[in-house]
Amino acid sequence: MMMHSEYIQEYLCYWQQHDAAGAYRFLKEQFYQPALRFCCTWVKNEADAEEIVSDVLIRIWQKGDRLKKVKNLKVYVFTAVRNAALNFLRQKQNHQILSWEELDISLAPLVPDPAQLLISSEMLTRIQQAIDQLPPKCKLVFKLIREEGFRNKDVAEILHISVNTIDNHLATAVRKISEAIHLHTLENPTKQALPPINKKKSNKR
Repeated sequence: MMMHSEYIQEYLCYWQQHDAAGAYRFLKEQFYQPALRFCCTWVKNEADAEEIVSDVLIRIWQKGDRLKKVKNLKVYVFTAVRNAALNFLRQKQNHQILSWEELDISLAPLVPDPAQLLISSEMLTRIQQAIDQLPPKCKLVFKLIREEGFRNKDVAEILHISVNTIDNHLATAVRKISEAIHLHTLENPTKQALPPINKKKSNKR
């Protein structure tokens, strides 16, 4: 998986090679599916969301190499999709204001990494339930960071809220997950909650 800063560099390479078709293929291959998932958070009709994302990618593609000043192409795409989705909703009759409670936010199921293979299925379920019960805005922040790999400041730019607010939402998510782990451990004292962190590995990162 490419680093966020590498997306724009590779995209501009297509235009430097006068390969407009390749540039569009790159946009669609890299961003269509994640942007569609994000758009469906705001727009519940998938056909409408597909049209919005396609239009956004075409508009970005039509800018050609004028995106040289863009530092993070994925943030640029997600921000454009958010704006387009909200404009679409505002234009719909009787839907001028979108409440966070109306958002349909679903996260991919948790899958333990090799360092967490000792985690029990019961705890995994408890953690997933804690995540699913997060407030909508908090849940969306957690989703963008965990599933899309965005940094806190990237999410702040996409959602048009402050970095401090993003930090607070992330802290809430971590606290709720920690509480779920602690409660499960109290209920199952003979079961190991999580394997101990290998400090040597963490220092190498």
